[in-house]
Amino acid sequence: MNIILKIILSISDKYKYINYKRKVNNCIANGLSLGRNVTIMPGAYIDPRYSFLISIGDNCSLSNGVIVLAHDASTYKFTNGFTRLGKVVIKNNCYIGSNAIILPGVEIGPNVLIAAGSVVNKNIPPNSCVAGVPARVYSKFDEFIQMHKELIKVRPSYNSEKFTSPNDEFKMNIKKILDEGPLYVKGSVGHFLWTIT
Repeated sequence: MNIILKIILSISDKYKYINYKRKVNNCIANGLSLGRNVTIMPGAYIDPRYSFLISIGDNCSLSNGVIVLAHDASTYKFTNGFTRLGKVVIKNNCYIGSNAIILPGVEIGPNVLIAAGSVVNKNIPPNSCVAGVPARVYSKFDEFIQMHKELIKVRPSYNSEKFTSPNDEFKMNIKKILDEGPLYVKGSVGHFLWTIT
């Protein structure tokens, strides 16, 4: 049974990757502008019909569940079929957390972190960290990164491989460490499957 499950999961992963590449390539063919080293997770949604109005700069990451819209159809039924369009410009070095929604007509960054679940309905200034509905600035980007660099020096950290098949003792230890403060995990180095170079 274990072998059959592995085969099914492998086929599912290949299908997910092929479908992901198809969606991204369709957006690129429709004019989506992508910089270098952009990570778009497979659960992210980029407005396919109006992707030519969307630009994503170098070193950006879109997490699972992120929605980037270049159209707003809220007026459609009430204006005899008119939909508002707007460009979306995501400049270099931006991270957009899970389930964030980017609405049409906004410019973000560069150097911006958007917290999970945020709704971006207006421009986000450079060097900002934002959160909320609607998204509001809560920190400067460089201060936020510097704070975490300092914490990484003094708080426990692990390589991501340690979390691949952790035993119960390891899991309990991690929970105890987190009771005292943050813990950091270093991801793998190299090409990430969902990164478009």
